[in-house]
Amino acid sequence: MAVKIVRVLNTNAVVSSDQEGRELIITGAGIGFKKKKGENLDEALADKTYYLESVDDSRRLQEVVKEISEEYLEIVSRIVKTAREEGLKVRDSLYVTLTDHINSAVDRYHENIALKNMMKLEIRKFYPKEYEIGLRAVQWIQEQNDENLGEDEAAFIAMHIVSAELGSESNVDVNKITKLINAVLQIVRIHFKIEFNEKSISYERFLTHLKFFATRVFDNTIYQDSMQEIYKVLIEENEYAYSGVRKIVEYIEKQYSYKLTIDERLYLLIHIKRILDEQSE
Repeated sequence: MAVKIVRVLNTNAVVSSDQEGRELIITGAGIGFKKKKGENLDEALADKTYYLESVDDSRRLQEVVKEISEEYLEIVSRIVKTAREEGLKVRDSLYVTLTDHINSAVDRYHENIALKNMMKLEIRKFYPKEYEIGLRAVQWIQEQNDENLGEDEAAFIAMHIVSAELGSESNVDVNKITKLINAVLQIVRIHFKIEFNEKSISYERFLTHLKFFATRVFDNTIYQDSMQEIYKVLIEENEYAYSGVRKIVEYIEKQYSYKLTIDERLYLLIHIKRILDEQSE
């Protein structure tokens, strides 16, 4: 059965549909050349096929691909694949935001406009996996087009990955999240007079928790689980670790007018206890 074209995006990209009626973006050199809606797709020209679960994300991506080279979509596809292989749960919206961003970054490169990423050091420190993927992406762009966007751009790409990873329905401000994470780490460092072992599993788990915790603070969403029953017991058994949680609670309430639930406090306690236990080993 011949595959029909639903719409033509540009010379090298069209939209088709599968047997379940789901829209697919198909790219390939000349695949949309002089083609119209309803005509048969030349499958021999098909190179890459993209399916996004969200209809809204798919339509947004189609609008982006209409205006830019599909080669950036292929690079983003490699970024998404690599991120998921690294265990990062990124949303399909990354295809949309990052394809558009890379196109703009390359345009700026040709205009000799270099943007400094003021959060580069923090991004590299707090989101090492995302930053490493950003560096790889910059390398892929250079290999493909001989355009070296540099480490600042790697950090911008990492920020897009973090935003897609956090799963917030609102526009995630990675700068604000990073500053909050830094503040919480400073509170713990100063209160307990410790230095973190940044290569330890407990530190990595704490950072991961703080990323999603910070998102909830700025979204003003309340995290609820079923841990209230053991809350008092753990506090009584870990009063020293909980003294640091109190400091964090006071800071968050004063700075962001966000009241931490029992569950939020308990998770912070668990992570801080792990770090303190590690320090005493």
